[in-house]
Amino acid sequence: MKQLLKNPLAHLFIGVIAAIFIYTSSSYFSTNETDYTHFKNSLLEKENSAEQQLEKLIALNTSNNQFSYSKKLEQLTKNKGISLFIIEQEKLVFWTNRTINFLPTLKEFNATNGIVKLKNGWYHYLLKKSNNKTYLALILIKNDYQITNKYLKNSFHDSFKINNKITIDTDSTNKPATIIRSKSGNYLFSLLKSQENEPTSKKYNWFIVVLFFIAYFLIISFISKQTRKIIFLRNFSPLIVIVFIVVSRLLLLWFPIFNSLFNQELFEPTVFAQSAFLPSLGDLLISSVLFSVIIYYLARAIQKINPSNKSFVVVISIIIALFPLALANLIEGLITNSKINFDINYLLDLTTYSFVGMGSIILLFISFILFIKISFGHFLDKAFKRNQLITIYWTSSLLSVIIGHFFLGINALLTSWVLLVILAFSFKTTSKLSFYRSAFLVLVVSLTTSWGFIHHGKEKEKINKEFIAKKLSKERNPVAEYLFEEIAAKIEQDTFIINNISTYWNDKSKVDNHIINHYFGGFWNKYDINIISPCRENDSIIVEGNKSVNCLTFFQEKIAKEIDDPYQINETLNFLYSDEGISSYLAKLKISTTLHSEQKEWFLFIELFPKNFSKTEGYPELLLNEKDVTSQLNTNQYSYAKYKKGKLIDNVGKYNYAIELSDEFRFDKNGLFIRQLTDGSAYHVIYQSDKNTTIILSSPEKTIFNYITTFSYFFIITSLLVLIIGLFFKISPFNWQLALTNFSTKIQIFIISSIFLSFILFSWGTSYYIKEQYIEKNKTQLAEKVQSILIELEHKLGDKKTLTSNMTDEMTYYLVKFSNVFYTDINLYDTKGVLLATSRPEIYERGLISTQMNPEAYQGIHLQKKSNFTHNENIGGLSYLSTYVPFRNEKNEILAYLNLPYFAKQNELENELSSFYTSLINIYGLLFLISTIIAVFFANYISEPVRMIKNKISALQLGKSYDLLEWQSNDEIGALVFEYNKKVLELEKNATLLIKSERESAWREMAKQVAHEIKNPLTPMKLSIQQLQKLATDDAVDIKERIDRTAKTLIEQIDTLTNIANEFSNFAKMPKTQEEKFNLIPIIETTLDLYKGESVEISFSEKCNGEAAIVADKNQLSRVFSNLIKNAIQAIPEDVFGKIDVTVITKDTHFLITIKDNGIGISEHQKDKIFVPNFTTKSTGMGLGLAMVKNSIENANGRIWFETKENVGTTFFIELPKT
Repeated sequence: MKQLLKNPLAHLFIGVIAAIFIYTSSSYFSTNETDYTHFKNSLLEKENSAEQQLEKLIALNTSNNQFSYSKKLEQLTKNKGISLFIIEQEKLVFWTNRTINFLPTLKEFNATNGIVKLKNGWYHYLLKKSNNKTYLALILIKNDYQITNKYLKNSFHDSFKINNKITIDTDSTNKPATIIRSKSGNYLFSLLKSQENEPTSKKYNWFIVVLFFIAYFLIISFISKQTRKIIFLRNFSPLIVIVFIVVSRLLLLWFPIFNSLFNQELFEPTVFAQSAFLPSLGDLLISSVLFSVIIYYLARAIQKINPSNKSFVVVISIIIALFPLALANLIEGLITNSKINFDINYLLDLTTYSFVGMGSIILLFISFILFIKISFGHFLDKAFKRNQLITIYWTSSLLSVIIGHFFLGINALLTSWVLLVILAFSFKTTSKLSFYRSAFLVLVVSLTTSWGFIHHGKEKEKINKEFIAKKLSKERNPVAEYLFEEIAAKIEQDTFIINNISTYWNDKSKVDNHIINHYFGGFWNKYDINIISPCRENDSIIVEGNKSVNCLTFFQEKIAKEIDDPYQINETLNFLYSDEGISSYLAKLKISTTLHSEQKEWFLFIELFPKNFSKTEGYPELLLNEKDVTSQLNTNQYSYAKYKKGKLIDNVGKYNYAIELSDEFRFDKNGLFIRQLTDGSAYHVIYQSDKNTTIILSSPEKTIFNYITTFSYFFIITSLLVLIIGLFFKISPFNWQLALTNFSTKIQIFIISSIFLSFILFSWGTSYYIKEQYIEKNKTQLAEKVQSILIELEHKLGDKKTLTSNMTDEMTYYLVKFSNVFYTDINLYDTKGVLLATSRPEIYERGLISTQMNPEAYQGIHLQKKSNFTHNENIGGLSYLSTYVPFRNEKNEILAYLNLPYFAKQNELENELSSFYTSLINIYGLLFLISTIIAVFFANYISEPVRMIKNKISALQLGKSYDLLEWQSNDEIGALVFEYNKKVLELEKNATLLIKSERESAWREMAKQVAHEIKNPLTPMKLSIQQLQKLATDDAVDIKERIDRTAKTLIEQIDTLTNIANEFSNFAKMPKTQEEKFNLIPIIETTLDLYKGESVEISFSEKCNGEAAIVADKNQLSRVFSNLIKNAIQAIPEDVFGKIDVTVITKDTHFLITIKDNGIGISEHQKDKIFVPNFTTKSTGMGLGLAMVKNSIENANGRIWFETKENVGTTFFIELPKT
């Protein structure tokens, strides 16, 4: 399996399959026939369930039994969207769902089975009649609200599992469409597929993004591996990959063929757009990741560039100088050209897009730092010397920083980081410096990015505050504008107004009171209502200066002069703002009357003057579309005040404003902004919109804690990205491995994970406790408020025997009055659970809920006779606390049921929890950062004694002096040190004895061998002399010649004895080493020069920038290389052209020297004896050479080994530690 995953063709196959899946997934995840089939089956199954439940209700017969049974029907409504109702004499007597609003007359239901469009959605209905009652089942098909926001979504019921873009149509002739029929086969409706692109389900969004990167990487891997296999492309493989990445990226920008990927919100320009090359946040993410991949392959490609080429250095210095400017511009664009929140201090307002944006920027920083490191490593001491290269890079970057700051308006703090990076790489690399340099670079990136986001975030917030201040000065209210649309239509159709408008002046107060009482209660108490006299087209009115002007002309000119936006003149309602700073709404309503068969048109003008700021809490947010909700001011972040003629008329938020505006805040020039810090706790924006109106917008001043929190988060994100790059890319200075076997690492992981786990448990426990406490507090406050309101209502309505719909106006008046006093909404239901009056009629008029009580509450308080019933209720996605109590008259008779829905407090709960979570996470984020740093140093401190003992033990060598450890504390480490010292003393004693014994044994063995070697020449010498004696006795004729021949033989044997003596003498001197620090490269080069006259080709190469510092005996190592080169030359047969290759390579902790020849090699039976003293493969010598080589290498704390193949050659490897 592992081999298969390493196969390039497998990479290509998997990558292409993934790409094809992404390409086709848009159609795969869109609605298909399977979804329509599921929809039909689900609807039929619900129809069967609804029929069964209707039959059960018919069997129960009485309402008490039916309401008792309704508890079992709750899950039916929740899980299947089936709601059941019973109508008797056109009155609703039983219901399981109060969110469906319809008339009990059932005019909308013209059959026993069909489809109906109600105010809040489409329903499939079933009707049955029994016992003079009508039993109705409504099956929710799709919510279809007039307005949509975060609470109200137009969507199919979850059980249908179908795309919400599909529309419902009741015209069976429309094609193409999917026909939906009832169980009996009757046509119900058609499902029409939307013409818009159906977005990929949110569930699959990030899956598609991740799959895209996997496919991309696999294809890149295939290209890289395959090109390396082709000989003539091998050197260009990294460059080919880089070209492929650039070209494919551009093609995807111009031809975004992967719809399921590029149709996601991540790639919407409304989220972020910078330029044609960065049209979305998703494109920024892709470009950032691919840039890091390019850097990875650039590290390979740059090896093919001549390191002495100075022109490349110039080009790279320009790139290094310009890139920080581009990156600073990108940070500014990401913040100012997007709607993404990047303020860490409002953590719960952050989205996934926030972290994508921050991560992309940080990834670009890290990748470019790697680019700088790669260029340093390749060109250093080649094209230019170290100081020269650093000066070139640093000077060009400094010039770029200066130009950017003074001429391009780019803050120097956002670009000067590159100067610090260059300085960090100017020092020579050591194992200890490498860690500190990596930590320093992470710190630089974190500081720069966090400051960049803070700086530009402040600039964006300033612009936003100016916009809000201008908006506040106008007092425009989208809630009022939205609600007035419906009021205007009702007033124009009001028969009382139509009948009395022609005689308006005969009874002006009667008409005015009718309009105000019927249409401007509840929400409209925020406004002073001024009804101007009605007029016809040619009527005139008297204006200031006692002038008579045409009525319509006067108001049209007034609108044209004072309208807030001249491009948004409305026929019905316009927002006006006068030069005196008076804001108002002017409504123009057309009333058509018929008198004596003559139709006349009257125009009724109504002015609405806001009493104070429009507070849109509770219900109103439900009545706003999403865009209107998002445009509302977030009072969690800001406080604001409005002054008229220097007097405070209203304020919102936590800041304590002065009653009178001080003189320093008053200006003669309108539209003037002044920003200043006041008491050090808040930052104010003061805006004077006119000579009378001043707006002050305030926000908490950022503290040092806020800045440290932001930095801590950026530090954590940067560290995580660096860790990932270090583990996968392994490019210096971010190249490391997780040593889980390391003691200090285990301590660090244990401390960090313990803190993280405690944070999770503590935050969960605390949040649960706070939520429960807050709910209990709200219930207590709600109980107190309902009791207070009960007392007030009893004073006003306690003398009544009954409460009927004829008293609605009176009840509404009191409910609105008490609603404003107690700042809560109030509803009053009769004993049958039907709404009598409310302080918030808009919610019912819009059909968001019906006029019936919650069935669970009705059962609890009416049937079970509870004195108080409090529970959670829902309107769309809004969940809130609601309480019910009986309202009794003076005779203790229950007249109605009082209900307080706690909408505003639900928002307060969410805000309080949000504030708590933000503070908690910010504190823990900072603590997590601090604890991580402490964990590193603490773990190092704890493990230092163990590390010290380990180093001492690893340094133990026979024949060398032993250092004892010192430890003051009498703890476990102290006991370990004591035992170590004890064993060291014993080892030193035993080592001395062992060395003495081994020395004696070695000398005995050597003496035997030397004796043997000496005997070998002595025997022929003795025989030769004996022969001469015999010849002398016999007086041989050729005695002179015999003497010369014998003398020659004796001389040769004596030379042999001399060589034996010299070799023995050299071997005896080996233990005497003189260690010193020196550069290995010149020693090797000098040794090779001695043999350049030989009939072999000797080549030398090194990959350590000419510097290979070690500590050893220089003379011994010189003899080592001389011996090995000499052996290599002697191993090459005379009929073979000799080649010897010598290389020096730098590794993490050591240097590796290889000496390779093309000689006869070493046979199998000789391999194990090659380093044994007295063993030789040659006909002469004692065989002490390689033994001495091994001894010398081991004295230098190195090791030597070899690889050989007969008749091919031998390679010796020497490993020597770095200093």
